[in-house]
Amino acid sequence: MYLLPTDEQVQIVDTVAAFLSNLAPVERLRPDKHGQIGNPDVSLWPQLGELGFLGLGLAEDDGGIGLGAVEEALVFREYGRNLVSTEIFGITLGAHLAAESNLNRASEIVAGNIRVGLANPRGAITSENGLSGSFHLMEAGEAELIVVLAPDGPYLLPASAFEDGESCPGMDSHNLLRRATLRNAQPLSSVASSNAHRPRALLLSAAYASGLSKAALDMAVDYAKMREQFGKLIGSFQAVKHKCADMAIAAEVASCQVDFASVVVAENRSDALYHATAAKLVAVDAALKNGATNIQVHGAIGFTAETDAHVYLKRAHTIDVLGGDLRKTRASMIGQAAPA
Repeated sequence: MYLLPTDEQVQIVDTVAAFLSNLAPVERLRPDKHGQIGNPDVSLWPQLGELGFLGLGLAEDDGGIGLGAVEEALVFREYGRNLVSTEIFGITLGAHLAAESNLNRASEIVAGNIRVGLANPRGAITSENGLSGSFHLMEAGEAELIVVLAPDGPYLLPASAFEDGESCPGMDSHNLLRRATLRNAQPLSSVASSNAHRPRALLLSAAYASGLSKAALDMAVDYAKMREQFGKLIGSFQAVKHKCADMAIAAEVASCQVDFASVVVAENRSDALYHATAAKLVAVDAALKNGATNIQVHGAIGFTAETDAHVYLKRAHTIDVLGGDLRKTRASMIGQAAPA
């Protein structure tokens, strides 16, 4: 097993990082840029589709590039660093499910021409005669398709299958929420396809969270290098040094776990689900802790909308609940057999 990125993978990361740095800087989420409400990234989808990033792990016959889970995870790490809309999960997972279900929609999805939202369970859901339950819909206002992040894996459904939709407040103002229900809705994708893509869904969440943890670390370190207190840079104080060191360790551990899990998922090994689950646990924990510590390093201004510190923590909490929060993810991992 080779864990270091190849030259081609490094080039992919450098390209998407440069693209997002130019067209989707984190500053776009500030109130004085595009306002605090709504998704500012819709215009990125056709451009990312044209560059091939939306279909990295999809077969060429389905409109993709024909790479795999490793490349998807590397790119999702950059999405996390730049706080790209959570709709990217719907697009990526929706394309895989559409391709395996022979819906002839995958190529349109990865071209950025079809909006795909997310549905996260608000409690227990049933699947005996179709999917039933209550959900939080994310970025689903103009979506044609919805990816349901069920406990046994992602399902693809038409947006019209959801009933009783109503807007509801959310912590992350850039991630629009609605409440809706399903009543015996028949998914467009099969149970087998859903189960097969459960490790991928966990891996992508972990990769995104890994990017969040690294971005929060970088922001805290940069601020510690320029903020002065008592006539000295705060980065020279031992208490701040130790916090930044802890953030660096957490981000590195998360990155390593995601890298390992991505290779396991790409190889379709029998322990893919176990390692993808572990990756989400480690990466989300790092994102939550680094997001909070970043705010603490910034001091009082870190709690205001004048800086970008708060958005990393808010997005980390959003990624935490996708498909089940840390508590549910731990319970899931405990119920799995440890790899030999």
